[in-house]
Amino acid sequence: MDEYKATINILNNVYSGKNLNEELFEYKSNANIAKIRFLVYGVIRNYFLIKFYIKNITNYISKQNEILVQIGIFELNESNKPEYAIVNNLVSISTINNKKFINWVLREYQRNLELLRKLAEKDYSIKYNIPNWMIDILKKQYKKEYMNFLEGFNFHPAFGLRVNIKNKSLEDYLSILDNNDIKYKLIKNKIYLKQPLNVEDIPNFNIGDVSIQDIAAQYLVDILNRNNVIPKKVIDACAAPGGKTCQILENYNCDIIALDISNTRLEKVNQNLKRLNLKAEVLVGNAANKDWWNTKKVDLIVADVPCSASGTIKRNPDIKINRNYNDVLKFVETQRRIIINMWDCLEHNGFLLYITCSIFSEENQDNLLWFRDNIKGFSIIDELQIYPTEYNDSLYYALVKKIDL
Repeated sequence: MDEYKATINILNNVYSGKNLNEELFEYKSNANIAKIRFLVYGVIRNYFLIKFYIKNITNYISKQNEILVQIGIFELNESNKPEYAIVNNLVSISTINNKKFINWVLREYQRNLELLRKLAEKDYSIKYNIPNWMIDILKKQYKKEYMNFLEGFNFHPAFGLRVNIKNKSLEDYLSILDNNDIKYKLIKNKIYLKQPLNVEDIPNFNIGDVSIQDIAAQYLVDILNRNNVIPKKVIDACAAPGGKTCQILENYNCDIIALDISNTRLEKVNQNLKRLNLKAEVLVGNAANKDWWNTKKVDLIVADVPCSASGTIKRNPDIKINRNYNDVLKFVETQRRIIINMWDCLEHNGFLLYITCSIFSEENQDNLLWFRDNIKGFSIIDELQIYPTEYNDSLYYALVKKIDL
């Protein structure tokens, strides 16, 4: 029953606004961590649907009882455990006064499941487990294409690999996967594994031949190459955990500053650089000011800015519970401070690659137009909005150039 107690505790904390990944990290050494992750992610990914089911069974339920029922409904839908065992387990850990109630709610759910499922189909927020405020914005901003987001966010998180081409060619690494009977799909020269692997099971990971990186995050090089950008001096603002810093170093002969506000997060950058046998100047600093800057200008700035992370809902499902529209607007303010500040660090005719993992135009297309209208010499060269699919998260890229006026 230990996994249930841990799951209840994590859900309580997430519903209070805490970060899901940080809460799960506290249990990384727990013997039941796999089961805990299964239950926690399952309940949160299906949060709106499960809430709907409960609301149609009873209007009177305490917060603690509701969490127990949420776990029970998810398990009844997705677990291989016998239904009677699921109900009995949850009843057994409830308080004496609530045992009959928990048993009744879960039995009512089982009895009325088909009807509840039909009712759920009528509401997109319930059917796709996305809050209505997000759906309303997507409808407005993407018209008919908004369904790409709703459907894309209901796949399980994809598992992408990025080959370190300084060590190994793509073809050679694919042969290694074939020889290890690891199933994959190649999407625009990017590797999607059909089944996730533990790090220790990824061939040649420890010797730096490959890194774990979502396919959408690998389009950085595609954007630069298709616009003939070959950087020599680079600042990777907001660099942690270092995926983009390493990707640039794997593909270009350049000097790079990996900048991040968090010294703790920069430890991960250093670990990745060491594993991949790459070198960068790693600096603690705030991209919204120049306290860290040596006054030497660069020809490329990669600004993967803090954002709502709404494009990563598959990986971070607590976003759809704890984020709201005001959060998006706060991120917009931060993004503008960073780009205005970093612009001074860029040479004339240099490039800035603006990146978010947001789905909202406020942080993406609208922000880009604000930059153009408020920053001198800001010329838009290229844009790419990547939709979420079974193979990738949703990211936005914009390449701009600093031109003389």
